[in-house]
Amino acid sequence: MARRRLNSLEKAELIALVKGMMELSVDNKLFVRSALADAEDIEVDKYKRKISRALSYNMRGTKDWDLKEAGRILRYLEKATGDPMIRADVYVHTMVQGHRITDELGDIDQKYYHTMEDFYEDAAKWVIAAEKQGHDIALLKESLHEVMLKAKNVGWGYGDELSYLWSEYFGDNNAEE
Repeated sequence: MARRRLNSLEKAELIALVKGMMELSVDNKLFVRSALADAEDIEVDKYKRKISRALSYNMRGTKDWDLKEAGRILRYLEKATGDPMIRADVYVHTMVQGHRITDELGDIDQKYYHTMEDFYEDAAKWVIAAEKQGHDIALLKESLHEVMLKAKNVGWGYGDELSYLWSEYFGDNNAEE
């Protein structure tokens, strides 16, 4: 029923609907602007700031981070743009921010690491996709490599899984350095 109604809207009604959605929340506004923008006009820094907030913590180790929120932001970005370089950039940022929690606070839990492994694999896939489109991925790849190296001695098999994913997507060269 809603689809039929949406299909029957006139241009002015559709524009009013989109404007109304944009006024409801900052997230809606960012999504609509991203979905309608050219790749170079997408506000990547806003997505990165949202990810950084979702993966924040305090030094007392109180769990402030929200992996579900980080995942929601990433799904939102994927719906807003098909540009692999933008997706790769934000996914790699997510990995760097997420691993920082382990780096500074120590061991977390298995669920956390499984989610981070999924983010790492998605980041690797998008980096490869961006490379296939001719983008310079050197910095993104370097960041993923650094995260993988820092994860070497982390528990729950996290370091092993990141090493495996690195080898799967980027080959075995320099995986131990």
